Amino acid sequence: MTETSNKNCKDCGKESVCCAQTCFSKSETNIFKPLSEQELSFLVDKKQQIKYKVKETIIKQNTTSTFVICMRDGLAKVYTEGEKGKNLIVKLIGKGDFISGGGLFNGNIQHFTISAITPVTCCLIDSSKLTNLFTENNQFAVELMRNHTKQNNYLLSKMVSLTQKYMPGRVAETLLYLKNDIYKNSKFKSHLSRQELAEMSNMTKESLVRILHQFKESEIIKTQGSEIEILDEGSLTHISRNG
Repeated sequence: MTETSNKNCKDCGKESVCCAQTCFSKSETNIFKPLSEQELSFLVDKKQQIKYKVKETIIKQNTTSTFVICMRDGLAKVYTEGEKGKNLIVKLIGKGDFISGGGLFNGNIQHFTISAITPVTCCLIDSSKLTNLFTENNQFAVELMRNHTKQNNYLLSKMVSLTQKYMPGRVAETLLYLKNDIYKNSKFKSHLSRQELAEMSNMTKESLVRILHQFKESEIIKTQGSEIEILDEGSLTHISRNG
């Protein structure tokens, strides 16, 4: 069962500020960096911290939602639900990621479904507070729009890749994405099923398994169960670029 808590973090000294720092990392790309301590406290006031089990839905496509998600721990998939049960996974999100479901500036209608791949802990923040800060803090408004534009550019790039590359190129791109952006290691234990890997590459499960076998036979990758090791990143990058 999903657990909901409005209590402050147990490990926090200054509770609301600490929770803000836990949710919003201090990296250079942090869009919340321009906010003052008072504004951060306003943002996280009365936020909900929720834990989701594997496969539980966090946001549902085509529904109305008045909150945005800040990932505190775990891994989730962002995907579109097509007709006849065909899904397309557009990206994965993990600790420190912030996502609105595409509805922050569009009537709070969610354009994607987000569900937990591993146990997930996240903070749900009232989206009206973001829009309030958007109008009051110009620097924050710029960072929020940059983030929004970055997400749109990523989706555009993903669409071009999925429509112009052949299947081996799409699978190679998926494997490189997992290595470089998610697990940050050439050898990793994937939390994704073969079906989900296929949904990331816009193909059937059977086609994905066949291409993985080809990569394995060519000694580009090594697989054992859910564990994947990239043996020849140069070849994989070449396949990804040339489709």
